[in-house]
Amino acid sequence: MNALPSLPVIDVEQRFAEAVRAGRPEWLWFEVAESDWARAVATIETALREVLAHGCSEGALADDPVALSIACYTSGTGPLLGSWIEQGKLTTTAANAEMLALHLTHNRARMAKLTAHAAEVVGALSAGGARPIVMKGMHTAHHYFDEPAQRISSDIDLLTGADQSVADGILARLGYAPGKSGFRQRNWAMPDAGKLPRTLTYVHRDDPWSIDLHEGVTRSLAGGTRLVDFDALVPTVSLETWRVAKGGSVFPPPLLLAYLLVHASCSFESLTLQRQYEIGLVIRGNGGRADFPWPAFTALCDRALLWSLIYPALRFAELLSPNLIPEAILLQARNAAAPRVRKLAESHSAASVHNVARWSWGERYMWADGLLPRARQFASDLGMHGHMSAREMAQQWRQRAYRQMHRLMPNLGMRPGSRGDSS
Repeated sequence: MNALPSLPVIDVEQRFAEAVRAGRPEWLWFEVAESDWARAVATIETALREVLAHGCSEGALADDPVALSIACYTSGTGPLLGSWIEQGKLTTTAANAEMLALHLTHNRARMAKLTAHAAEVVGALSAGGARPIVMKGMHTAHHYFDEPAQRISSDIDLLTGADQSVADGILARLGYAPGKSGFRQRNWAMPDAGKLPRTLTYVHRDDPWSIDLHEGVTRSLAGGTRLVDFDALVPTVSLETWRVAKGGSVFPPPLLLAYLLVHASCSFESLTLQRQYEIGLVIRGNGGRADFPWPAFTALCDRALLWSLIYPALRFAELLSPNLIPEAILLQARNAAAPRVRKLAESHSAASVHNVARWSWGERYMWADGLLPRARQFASDLGMHGHMSAREMAQQWRQRAYRQMHRLMPNLGMRPGSRGDSS
């Protein structure tokens, strides 16, 4: 299925450069006003809540296929909504339905491809003695969603632990090339995987993808000044079997939920509607579990001191699906959260918390407790990341310079004829 005539044709590389020159590298969609996009995201939130509460939703989505497509793209919900239309859970205009069918068709092909690659790599790693654990999207897509295509994914996350060097050699023999290194992880990609998305209005079947090999799952927050020790938790639980291929393991629900909550809460950029919905699926247990094992989850949070870090994601999952989380769990997380984290989280709806066009000092530094941690995080931000090339660092600094100039002179660099909101 090709792109719909109503969707804009975007030269992605040129659009990235134009957005940087406009001082707004976060906002790539000049065809749509940010206010229209925000309204479209809000209607997706309404549709999600109605389907979760009543099993169906009628006419909730914005009657604007272009704004809605971009809202679906940024919130990760297009294939999910398209699948719900097929299931009869969601009704909308014919134009919207055609657009959402495009999202679903492309992600079906994409997830089938990524699943095949993941199964091949997991099998090879297991045969080589690396004992891989399948994480995040490639786990939840197959264990909790109605079909894997309902969840979008940009990469395949695998935890190999102490077997990292063995895993590196296996991936190299399979034809993967090493890319960027992050905190205890390395990115691997096929040479023909591409570097840029094909469009910016839906996830294309041929968009870039990669495999992220994780040496550990300990999270680094606030510029590395705060560590969340998940690695100490993994040996304390009984892993479950990945449903797709032999040799792969996955986290049990209590550890999976704890990891997803911290991952989503660490930055509001991560709190998409897809992630909020995914957290709800894990709690509700689409895998056939009637009741979530809250005592085991509580024990993990106590052991790893997670309570202060999970409130934002818990709050928005509860907003999306009221009465999902026990009041005692939500209250304990809220009381443990820093006041500024509570204030920021409680100033948003499920739709507005993830705003690709918003950049906030308060949100970026909300996990840095005190002046010294904030100074350390600021120093870390200035130095960028050790895995970045000189070219990438220069590009990041250029984006920051344009952003600051745009704040000083709001009309500087605005693209002629742009419909973008400057508010």
